[in-house]
Amino acid sequence: MQIPLDKICVKSGILCPNCQAKIDKGLYEKWEVDVMKVLVELEDKIKGLRDVNYKKSIVFDRKLYIILENLGSHRHELEKYLREKLRNFNFDRIVLIEYASNPKELVYKLLANVEIKSTNIYYSPDGIVYYVAKIPSYEKPKVDEIGDSVKRIFKILTRNDIYFEFVDYPKYKKINEEEKIEQHIDANQLDKLLKQI
Repeated sequence: MQIPLDKICVKSGILCPNCQAKIDKGLYEKWEVDVMKVLVELEDKIKGLRDVNYKKSIVFDRKLYIILENLGSHRHELEKYLREKLRNFNFDRIVLIEYASNPKELVYKLLANVEIKSTNIYYSPDGIVYYVAKIPSYEKPKVDEIGDSVKRIFKILTRNDIYFEFVDYPKYKKINEEEKIEQHIDANQLDKLLKQI
């Protein structure tokens, strides 16, 4: 596990001047040291965790969001261990988020279970940069549940705001195999009828 603080400092709980300076500057919160410590301790239990890069932890609405780079396929196993190791923090939920340095890619990571049609960058006349994600209106209930946390995390990681624009798009229905067979049969029957005319 790659962390932004010295591993010896994190394991001991005693920070050197360099690590303490990062805390004092507000780059990381003091409690994040405990999160990093747990992640480092899990290196021996979860194979491949050494390649994962810790970016930031954010608490919002009694949920702990841990942003990690190169998370790969370790999400579910890691979430399981973290719930056990961090249960004393009394978080309602622990959420792991795959980090992306590109803000547009980050939007898709934060809204992983939401269909997004496009994400665009805009520049206001006063020089402020912000992003707008166009989302089908039928996905609004999902966004309403996580929208505030997504906006906060996006702001902290990119220093930019993100807005959601809900657009009316047709919701395409997936056709199962039985429906395909029925459609094929109907087409054959239609062809026979046309030949009889």
